[in-house]
Amino acid sequence: MSSLEQTAAVLYGEQKYPQALDIYLSLYRKNPKTEKYSIYCGSCFDALGKPAQAIKFYQKASKLNPASVTTLLALSQLYYQKADYVNAVKFCERVLKLEPHNASAYLNLGNIAYCQGAFEEALSYYEKVYLQDEKNYLALINMANTCFDLKHFASAIEYAHKALKLYPSSFDAYLIRGNSYLELGKYTKAEEELLLACELNAQNPWVYNAFSRLYQKLERWDEALLAGWKALMCEPDTQDEQHINFGYLLYEYMAEKGGTLAAKYAHQWLEKFIGNKLVLYMANAILNNQQIECAEPRYVGKMFDVFAPDFDTTLAGLEYKAPQFLAETAQKVCSKPFWRPLHVLDLGCGTGLCAEKLKKTLGWCLINGVDLSAKMLELAASKKLYHHLQQADITTYLSQCAQAYPLVTACDVLTYFGNLKIIFNLVAKVLKPQGVFIFTVSENRIDDADYHLMPSGRFVHNISYVKKLLKYCGLSLLLCDRKALRTEGDKIVYGYVVAVRKEFTIAK
Repeated sequence: MSSLEQTAAVLYGEQKYPQALDIYLSLYRKNPKTEKYSIYCGSCFDALGKPAQAIKFYQKASKLNPASVTTLLALSQLYYQKADYVNAVKFCERVLKLEPHNASAYLNLGNIAYCQGAFEEALSYYEKVYLQDEKNYLALINMANTCFDLKHFASAIEYAHKALKLYPSSFDAYLIRGNSYLELGKYTKAEEELLLACELNAQNPWVYNAFSRLYQKLERWDEALLAGWKALMCEPDTQDEQHINFGYLLYEYMAEKGGTLAAKYAHQWLEKFIGNKLVLYMANAILNNQQIECAEPRYVGKMFDVFAPDFDTTLAGLEYKAPQFLAETAQKVCSKPFWRPLHVLDLGCGTGLCAEKLKKTLGWCLINGVDLSAKMLELAASKKLYHHLQQADITTYLSQCAQAYPLVTACDVLTYFGNLKIIFNLVAKVLKPQGVFIFTVSENRIDDADYHLMPSGRFVHNISYVKKLLKYCGLSLLLCDRKALRTEGDKIVYGYVVAVRKEFTIAK
């Protein structure tokens, strides 16, 4: 090893990556066909958080030595970090052709499958590693975490226990055990495990999130709210999920105990996070501020990203019938020639519940879906119901849409808009002449206002306001049925299934 190379190695070991990189680049330029210099440059770029440059140098190294397992694993890991799962899998498979039992490759494949929501597949890869080496901590902790997501809580506890035998100070193992005991209803054990996790890492928001859910189950509401607040304080720059969790915690507290303490926290929330639009919206919903006209798009997107994995089963438990009502209405009011498909725009398409019912009812349809949530769109795509899917705010999408549709649907979407004027005008713009718009709104049974923002962050509407606005926007009423759309707790949520036809366009 040359003195320059030794110096670079020392600098790299001291985490002085820019200085180390300068030396390695000079060595690479002088020796472009020496594999190790490409690898060293790739490692430095990776350490500097520059994956594109790292990949470039690892690819150079791979061309010089296609059988280098080290290089192939590095490429797989970098593509995994970029969420380019196709290439990540490709390089793992190349490793396994060279070394059929390579544990790192199986771990990478497990992580890729896990990120894609294929939990059973991920578990099978982690098990391959565990069968080779029962003392592999990463395999055990990943198995525990995956079993938790599969709702195999007893197995999650067992694997986390084995991980703790190898690494007694594992925060992740204690957190998984705490959450698993919580799901099993063993609250004393859950609290014990979570306290141990908190001793190891008092700055992790997810341990406080777990405490808030635990104390809520135990009806220790003061402690639940305090834990939720602590979760917000842990990561001031990356806590959208914690904001959403805290907002729902306040909403659930109000439903159980009333508004005094919730209002106190909502004011405190607004003061602490001045300028945060997500907080502005959720806190004002708790405070019953009726000046808010629509939901914050970031709130809607993030909220449904969080709830996407359990969305369909949760709605089934709420006796959610809106998609079926909407499809039945479409069958009544839409004419569809049998020789060509009906083109449909599904606004706020979610996981495809509405599209599924429409296709069963109307037959041959080409449906385009739009939604804010990437996670919901992933699930919709997996059902193969849509001709095209796009992630966008629906007002932005409609204002830029060049295509005209004979049918537009919005199932349980307008509940995130108070003032419906902009939406109705934009829908009228994208409807073909005599085109039909079918949507649902929740009924305002609170007051006589046109719309009312609920503590849940959802709007309810006065049907007379809806009808008046539709007429103003050139949309004539075809049908308006009051229905029980779903349940919420022990209450029935009533609303309206509305169908309108585009008769004329008013220039606005």
